[in-house]
Amino acid sequence: MRVRRKPNPNRNHPLHCPYCASELLFPDEETEFAWSCQDCLRVFSVQFHGQDDPPVKPEPARSSHEALANSLKRKGHEL
Repeated sequence: MRVRRKPNPNRNHPLHCPYCASELLFPDEETEFAWSCQDCLRVFSVQFHGQDDPPVKPEPARSSHEALANSLKRKGHEL
């Protein structure tokens, strides 16, 4: 397969058109982030700007061994 230009790693692939819900979407040449809907003929852009930090940082996950030991302990078993 030949590509017209270098692929953009920031391009998000939408699952459906936000206007008509069609799934016939193709990259458009309008911008690096543009998509063309083949059903309603609209062109729209999708960009990922990042993710906010959570308000509360979650505790680190326990190891599998610790989780199994705690589960067995709650059920009255020993490891």
